Order: sequence, then structure tokens, then C-alpha cells
Amino acid sequence: MPKKRTAFRNRVEALAAGAAGAALAKMTPEAAETFGRALGRLYLRLDGRRRNLARANLARAFPDLPSAGIDALTVRVFEHFGGLAAELLHAMGHGPADALSRIETEGAEVARAALASGRGVLFLTAHLGNWEWAALGTGALGIPSGVIARPLDNPLLDAPLTRLRTSTGNSVIAKRDAAREMLRVLRKGGAIGILNDQHARPPDAVTAPFFGQPAATSSALAKLADRTEALVIPAAAIRIAPARWRLTFEPALDVRELSEAERGFEKLTARLNGILETMIRRHPEQWLWLHNRWRLDEGLDSPSE
Repeated sequence: MPKKRTAFRNRVEALAAGAAGAALAKMTPEAAETFGRALGRLYLRLDGRRRNLARANLARAFPDLPSAGIDALTVRVFEHFGGLAAELLHAMGHGPADALSRIETEGAEVARAALASGRGVLFLTAHLGNWEWAALGTGALGIPSGVIARPLDNPLLDAPLTRLRTSTGNSVIAKRDAAREMLRVLRKGGAIGILNDQHARPPDAVTAPFFGQPAATSSALAKLADRTEALVIPAAAIRIAPARWRLTFEPALDVRELSEAERGFEKLTARLNGILETMIRRHPEQWLWLHNRWRLDEGLDSPSE
């Protein structure tokens, strides 16, 4: 059981984050990202546990990739997430306008048409690219969404992150109490964004293939899509250049076009996993391989990381 957090620890962490953000805010976004990527490489060297986990996950997902290729890809993963953290801190010092100016959009008409249908929209996404910018950019398009998130352990850090997340009209829905609120939003024809790529636990977990391996996966999105017949739109903001992103909305999956068997939550969850896998394979260096995604071999009720 994790230790109870103290007010002193929360203040120290908030001061450290504030100091880092203030220093990064003086840089250009490109320089901040470069600095963050260097920190990512340092973290790779210092945290052997995460390094080994990322490398093992990549080897599992890409069994034909030689060891040198796995090592090179592991470095790129840590660089990406170091850059991501630095860019987020930089944005907190500048507000959303600067970040939004660095996001180009593809397929916005798909998302707008889905919202206009009045059936509700489920944005299927992952810890791929920059999911915070994906939500920020979606709200800026005039598509306010409910974002499912677990509050940060430190409330002094959670508050400024929540302000950024809600700055373009989105709302944050606490993960613990999400089910009822998601149904309410969808039944009103609204939009919900769900990161559906992490290890899931009962009672929602089902076993579904992911990169050819069984993975405990949340069935909540599939059940919501079947129950509400909301349109499912895969979406992600992918890094295309230093401090530059492309937010892409892919064609909608309409459960009304599926057979009854295909709408079953286990088959639909597997289908959604396949969509996410395809997205990740395009940009594998930008996905969160540091997460123990294939914890199924430890049992569905294994403690979360």
C-alpha cells in the first residue's frame, strides 16, 4: 500500500515543478523539447527497471526486430517522453495559445460531423504522441469533450494541469466515478475521450489480443458504444517535427453497421485494440512502452503500476 502523502512533500514537488516550468518557459518550445529529450536519455540510463520493461515490451511487440533495433527504439521512446514532459511544463508557463499554434489538424470534418449527428462521440485514443494536446486541440475545434483522467496524487500539481486541460472547453471526469457521467454526456449527444490502451482490472477487464499477445483490456468503451450507439472516432496528436504536432481524426466506427455478434463487448474490444495497434505501429517511438501492458501473465487482479 503506498505511503500517505504529506503536505510538505506536495509543496516540495510543486516548487520543483514550478521552478522547472519557469526555466523552460524562458526557452523556445523547440529548445524546451530538446532539453527534455536529453533528460529522457538520462532517465533511460538511471532507471534500469523502466528501461528493461520498455525493452521487453518492444521485443514482445516486434519479435522480428534485432536487438540493436530494439535498443535504438528504446532510446527514442525515452527521448519522446522526456520531450513531452518538457513541452507540457513549457505550456503551463505560456497558456494554451502557443501550444495550439503548433497543432495542425487532419480530419476535423469527421469529428464535427459525428458531433452534429447528435448520437454522441467516443474518441478512441491512447498514450500515443501527445494525448494532452489531442484533447486540447479537439476542444479548440469547438468539440468540447469529457476527458477521463485520474487526478494526480499531488493536488498542487493537479490543479494547474486541470486548468490547462479545461482551457479550451473540455471537462475532466474523474476515472473512479466516470461511468454515470459518460452515459449522461453521450445521451445528450456530447463527446468523451478515452485512453483505452492500458492494463485493465476486473470487473471491466476482458482478454483481447494486442500486438499478437493477450492483454487485459477495458471493455468499457465497447459497452458504451453498444449501449448508446455513439460513433467511435480514433484520434491522436502525433509529433511531426520539433514542438509540432498533427491531430488526426480517423473515419468513424458505427456500431449500427456491425452484426449483433460483432457488437458483443469482447469482439468489439478486440476490434478496438486492433485499431490502436495500427495507430501505434505507425509511430512506435511515441507510445508508452514504459507501462506494463501485458501484465496478464501475472493475473487479471495484479496490482497496478
